[in-house]
Amino acid sequence: MKICVKSLTLFTCLFFISSLAHSGLSKEEQFNLLNHYNNASLVEDSLKLLISSSRLAVSTVINYGFWYGICRSPEVVTALTGRFDLPRTEESELQEVKASFCNQLAAVITSTEVALTGHLSLWPLELTWWQPLRFAGTAYVGYQTYTNCPFYPAAVMTAAYLSHEEVARNVAGATTIRALRHKDIGKTQPLNYALSEYKMLSSVAGIIVGAIVYKKMLNRGLTSVKAAFAYMISASLTKTLSTICSLSLPNSGSADRVEKEAGAIAAAGAGAIAGSVAAAGTIALWWHGDLFLDTATLSTIAFAIVIPAHYHIDVARAVVGMTYGVVFLQFLLQQSLELDSRHLMRNIAITLAPALALALFNGLSNHAVYGVTLEESFTETTRNQWKKFYAPLDYLYTLFH
Repeated sequence: MKICVKSLTLFTCLFFISSLAHSGLSKEEQFNLLNHYNNASLVEDSLKLLISSSRLAVSTVINYGFWYGICRSPEVVTALTGRFDLPRTEESELQEVKASFCNQLAAVITSTEVALTGHLSLWPLELTWWQPLRFAGTAYVGYQTYTNCPFYPAAVMTAAYLSHEEVARNVAGATTIRALRHKDIGKTQPLNYALSEYKMLSSVAGIIVGAIVYKKMLNRGLTSVKAAFAYMISASLTKTLSTICSLSLPNSGSADRVEKEAGAIAAAGAGAIAGSVAAAGTIALWWHGDLFLDTATLSTIAFAIVIPAHYHIDVARAVVGMTYGVVFLQFLLQQSLELDSRHLMRNIAITLAPALALALFNGLSNHAVYGVTLEESFTETTRNQWKKFYAPLDYLYTLFH
């Protein structure tokens, strides 16, 4: 676990470095991309689609082998064998357990990588410092799995949930934007959406911090009332600190855009909020039947997503996205249990199914929002997969932009 924590810390630091190293698309490029959908069909060239699909499948298989090879590096078993002076038979058993675990981990990481490298951000503004709050739920799921669900390895569960968040966000955001294409929303300042999404995500961060403190207090023998008080204090403190930080966000009244451009970007902002609601709403499913946490969580999320009517948020679309995400999460977890270290070809087939399904989800979402064809989407996914070998900071930025 210490190794995983160190790896996650390093990964987070690299992400922040990469976010500072990129400024994103210019406003003109963002606007052109948002309006490109008018002239594009889902598939423009069947032959190109076949070629790009084949390249994506080959790239995914190679990346599965890459992650599996990293996990199977012999140093871990050798260190454990030397540390505990294990006999040869126990060393062989440990190697077999590790092979099975690495199959699961490599398969889920491969699917998650496809999900993250194949999406185009629904949020059209430049990457801001608070965007990592979108993934607070993923971090909490990893923590919950490690402390309460030993049946699933925390690393596997965390990666699977990250895929779930991406599916939920894409489905909710794309369907929302699709529905708003022909509505008059040009009078809404786009930066209002950034402020509203930040408000909701900081509330979710408060929920998570409060829930961890609440559980720790109960484990130390405190009464439910005292633990609930600790929850409220820690959640409120987190929310207050986030509110202070939000003062650095630009004033929504300063936006100066032509009405048509503001309408296109406001639609993207509405999709971003719907996607974040879909991802954040699932947090309520992880309290394991605790009445206080269930009530506090649902209440907080409900208040956080109370958005003025002119924001055009359809919560029903967020629920649809959340449902798709939960179904795909269960599919990935079931897939990881089907893998067998003795059957490589079977593992590859089982790994490819969800990975290519995620690529198709992303392709349909990208077309609905930006008009990107499936062959373009698959080609971009393949290209982004290879970035980790020659442009690691670019790769990290692609994962979390």
